[in-house]
Amino acid sequence: MVCLTLLGPVDTPDDAGVSRPQFGTPRLRCLLAALASRANAVADVDWLTDILWPDAPPATPESALHNLVFRLRTTLRRRQVDGRLRVVTTAPGYTLIVDRTDVDALLFDDTVARAVAVVDAEPQLAVDLLDQAESLWHGTPYGEFADCAWAQPEVGALLERRVLAAETAADALVTLGRPEDAYVRLLPFVDDHPYREGLHLRVMAALWRTDRAAEALDAYQRLRRRLAEDLGTDPAPSVRELHARILDGDPPPRRVRGDRRPAGTVAVPHTEIGAANHDSGQLIGRDADLTGLTATVRGRGVVTVLGPGGVGKTALVRHHVRSASDRPVWFAELAAVASRDAVVHLVASATGLSMRRDVAALDALTGALTGRRGLLVLDNCEHVLEAAVELVVALQDRCPDITVLATSRVPLGIAAEQIFSLDPLPVPDVDAAPAAIESSDAVRLFCVRARARDPRFELNEATAPAIAEICRRLDGLPLGVELAATKARAIPPAVLVDRLHWRFRVLRGPRGIAPRHRSLHALVDWSYGLLSDPARGLFDVLSIFPSRFGLDDAEFLAAATGVLDREDVADAMAELVDACMVSVDPGGYLLLETLRAFGIDALASRDALDGARCAHTAWVADWLGPLGCEVYGRGHLDAARLVDARLDDVRQAIDHASAHDPALADTILQGSIPFLELTMSPEVTAWARMLIDRHDDSSLGSAVWAVSAGGARFDGDLPTARRCTRRGLDAGPDPSVRVYLHMMLVDIGLFQGDLDAALDDARTFRELALAAGMPGAAHMADISALLIRAYRGEDAYPAARSLEIACATSGEDVVAAWCRYVSGECLLDADPGRARQLLEGAIESARRHGDRYLLGVAMASRASIEARSGATDAAARSYVEVLEHFRQAGNWTNQWVTLRSVIDVLVDLGRCEQAALILGAIRRAHEAAGSDPFGNDVERLGSVENRIQAALGEAVTDDLVATGAAMAASDVVDVAVTSLRAGRAPTGSGRQLVEAEEAEILDG
Repeated sequence: MVCLTLLGPVDTPDDAGVSRPQFGTPRLRCLLAALASRANAVADVDWLTDILWPDAPPATPESALHNLVFRLRTTLRRRQVDGRLRVVTTAPGYTLIVDRTDVDALLFDDTVARAVAVVDAEPQLAVDLLDQAESLWHGTPYGEFADCAWAQPEVGALLERRVLAAETAADALVTLGRPEDAYVRLLPFVDDHPYREGLHLRVMAALWRTDRAAEALDAYQRLRRRLAEDLGTDPAPSVRELHARILDGDPPPRRVRGDRRPAGTVAVPHTEIGAANHDSGQLIGRDADLTGLTATVRGRGVVTVLGPGGVGKTALVRHHVRSASDRPVWFAELAAVASRDAVVHLVASATGLSMRRDVAALDALTGALTGRRGLLVLDNCEHVLEAAVELVVALQDRCPDITVLATSRVPLGIAAEQIFSLDPLPVPDVDAAPAAIESSDAVRLFCVRARARDPRFELNEATAPAIAEICRRLDGLPLGVELAATKARAIPPAVLVDRLHWRFRVLRGPRGIAPRHRSLHALVDWSYGLLSDPARGLFDVLSIFPSRFGLDDAEFLAAATGVLDREDVADAMAELVDACMVSVDPGGYLLLETLRAFGIDALASRDALDGARCAHTAWVADWLGPLGCEVYGRGHLDAARLVDARLDDVRQAIDHASAHDPALADTILQGSIPFLELTMSPEVTAWARMLIDRHDDSSLGSAVWAVSAGGARFDGDLPTARRCTRRGLDAGPDPSVRVYLHMMLVDIGLFQGDLDAALDDARTFRELALAAGMPGAAHMADISALLIRAYRGEDAYPAARSLEIACATSGEDVVAAWCRYVSGECLLDADPGRARQLLEGAIESARRHGDRYLLGVAMASRASIEARSGATDAAARSYVEVLEHFRQAGNWTNQWVTLRSVIDVLVDLGRCEQAALILGAIRRAHEAAGSDPFGNDVERLGSVENRIQAALGEAVTDDLVATGAAMAASDVVDVAVTSLRAGRAPTGSGRQLVEAEEAEILDG
């Protein structure tokens, strides 16, 4: 249950549903609501003062606000929600730290986002989620403060998202064949949104589908009259088209869309056909191309959609994936990367796979994809053509069930490639009749985009020839047509034609521009030429961002490159947005890829590209570097999520820094440590190894060695992990990196069974963490020490539980979850029921936090409880989940530890041959990693070997153990997973059973 409501009166409801007075005084509620409107971000003192005392600010605002915050904390404590709503002092103000599931407005947004992500693949799930989201509403957002100036933007945004949620639910309900329910869902919003054509379009369609055509026609007439009388406009073409179909007596569609997309497919965002207001997601004039592409992709191994920049390659592919794909789809946007290895790791991230680190990156990726079936989209291949070709050839050779669909401005040039050429849209004859001009695809696109900017825009006898000429001179390139259409609000089409003609007469002359760039380059340069000098300078610099960015980020880069002072950036940005040279949405600012490429060329033409890349790299290091000290602290989750959200920026920065500035690369890696510890990301550790390969050891900083050690620890290469740790300590590390390196020593000691050394290292780890001002890391050292004591047979449970409470109280959520895991470990033998409860809690927290490391070890311990209790079949299923988890994560160290326990389960299932194979592989892996079993594991492995020998005989066992020692690691996991899934072996001797099963297969 949420503990703070904003979707109605501001309050902190009782968990048990007991009625109690509304929270605090009006001023306290106002402070809480204002902080919540900026949840998990700083609300500065001046802003809060203006909100709380708008008419007569106190003489000493800081003191008055401090006192009010004290009262707020006291009231939160009395309401017993201070652990979930934490108000912390953060310069230059205060921050409300919350989990997004504890605030109804944030939970609403997240639930709607989940619904939108699955609405195509699982419409019923989307409806269920949207029902949950709607149930959170209990009145006007922000209650008594809804009309306050500071709250109005938030209130308006929430109300808008509520309508969007209703529209999405209606679309899903129609998909499920429930148009009556769709109508009921939309009806409460109709009166409050009289001009929202998309809403009224859906109402009309729902009524039509329920055989209430007369009511649908009445709904249209009411909308038409309101638009005409209040705004002087007609309904959108899509609304008029539906009205005409109903008026003509067309039967409503009865077909219900199936859930065609298989599990694991990435849902590509799109706009439903028929959505009003001319959403840019519409694919205008490409029906034939979409049909052709679908036919071309079917049965082909490699298809490249070829065409100039701005012709709509990516849009076509996204619509194909959405409407025609019958298999899992992975979408890899290559625009953010520049190197061979970066391409491979980006594709791995897109597929959700983690790769082995002990082989070359490309071999690891193809190995992970072997046996899988799916469609891999490689978008924007032209700037990494050699890397893309190498990847595609390898996939064709080793992964025949993977189809590759690429987009590029140039062919890949391989034998298996099938080219699908995408041409510009057809353009009309200037002398054609207005009706013929209006039916042209290029003109249709122009008109749709122009009306989106200016609803009064219309094509008529006076404007049709000029619009046709604009489309003709822009060669029908969709991006060019769209950019030109955005000018129609300010510049009449006839004037636009004259300016366009002048610009192209100049720009078509030079031969230095590649033919495939000439038309679009000329168009973008024309739009570029309309900008002021400050806006042009800012645009060039912004092209260095590979993904979304904020205004603060733009200000940093502009100042760092010297193109603009910080205070001038906002005005120039507004000009760029108005000119459609920069896109803006709730996630931030973004440059279309073709426009970004133009900006990169502009930087290169004046020798400013390297300076911009340096500034971007410095920007990444500036915000990322300090995050390293958040590892296991209160900011750990936020730090990791920030890296994840800006991963394209980090990739580009580390790529540049590794080649030009190892010191800056070290700073970037230092800030990536919290992300690494949660995700076990092989991509991050690959960055460190790349630096080690490129540079002399003397030029490398401590974070490079620390991250490399972290990766080797996961790889099962403990000697390398220890060696890298020592190199990092010798490099004179930053205090936070020194803390992390000593944590590595603790982990390595634990894996190698040297508990005394691990305990000594844990004490040092704790002392260094406290000295570095990292109390969360100090608590992680404490819990590590308690785990070691538990392995020694000591009762560490009370201390672990106490530490969990302390960590949860202080907001160290990641460490608190690890405490729950260690508490469960402490009770595995003494109280397995309670241990399971604790481990379930750790697993739930790990899933919520995205902590893949904790998730794996906690699931392994839970599986061991089932194995110890004799629930062999349940244990087998659980261990399959654990093995697959560590295989996906690429964590071989914990994989081998898990396989030790799997051997017992396989013997209990009667699959002693497979157990013997795995025993041999484990011994080989332990020798290589220097991580021999210790404690109870030594006795247990000896006992299970005796059981295997008793079943198979000593000679057969020795033969199978030797065979297992020679097996590839991935094959060992395959044997374990297959055997566990097969369940209990049929009755009979082990070797005879294997031979009998083989004979059955051969007999067919």
